[in-house]
Amino acid sequence: MIWLLPALAAAKGGLSFWLARKQFNDDAVPIARDLFPAGAPRRVMAIWAHPDDEITSAGALAAMAQAGAELTLVYLTAGEAAKDTGHTREALARVRRAEAQAAGEHLGAAHVEVLDFPDGGLAASDHVAARAAIAGLIARFEPSVVVAFDEKVGFYGHPDHVQAGRWVREVVEAGAPSVRQLYQATLPQPMIALALKLVSAFRDNYPAAREDGLPVPTVAVNIVAQSKRKRLLLDVHASQAKVIADVQPYADRAPHWLYYRLFDREYFALAVDR
Repeated sequence: MIWLLPALAAAKGGLSFWLARKQFNDDAVPIARDLFPAGAPRRVMAIWAHPDDEITSAGALAAMAQAGAELTLVYLTAGEAAKDTGHTREALARVRRAEAQAAGEHLGAAHVEVLDFPDGGLAASDHVAARAAIAGLIARFEPSVVVAFDEKVGFYGHPDHVQAGRWVREVVEAGAPSVRQLYQATLPQPMIALALKLVSAFRDNYPAAREDGLPVPTVAVNIVAQSKRKRLLLDVHASQAKVIADVQPYADRAPHWLYYRLFDREYFALAVDR
């Protein structure tokens, strides 16, 4: 997809840019200002496996926080098992905990919680304890909306993402009375096809069968107004620069206002609605 850079470079308003944007997005998915159901308390909790996972939904989360919502970020691990960072596991845990706190400040989060479940080992860890920890945080902060990964793919096939998504859904479906809606971060088929060409994490891990893939989006949030904030968030997670360069291809080689006009929305699937 080497043509993507020229398309970005020439995209101040031309037809080629409009066509590229149409190609990557699914205009049939309705666009919402935020993820809150009518009348719900404006408290949102995003629950992830690792610090930096929030990048998938950073524009929508930042927009809600800037509009006055109480945002809580939860990470089940400190991300200490990441490879090729130049840190020991213990040092990396400290670094990534600090990055998580910085990400929370950058996005306007009221609370940031980094738990100590094992990075790379969520599926083999204590499921009862994990669900209890998630339920406890939901009871403490009482979000009306929860955002998480899906329980089948975990966005691109990471087993920790899958397990985190499974636990969150189980907790919400089993109780969590404050939660009105659970949304799962997802992508439309055109973006999945592009990711399979450009992103090694998708090529290496994403299921081959379409029916085993990400849930179908039910809503999108336009993130153009948050483009600078989302781009700067990538730098907050400096320890993960190599991974981020893979999953956000060319974001470091195009101006934020242009990149996030091409990829101008984040997609979500409504998993629980009550």
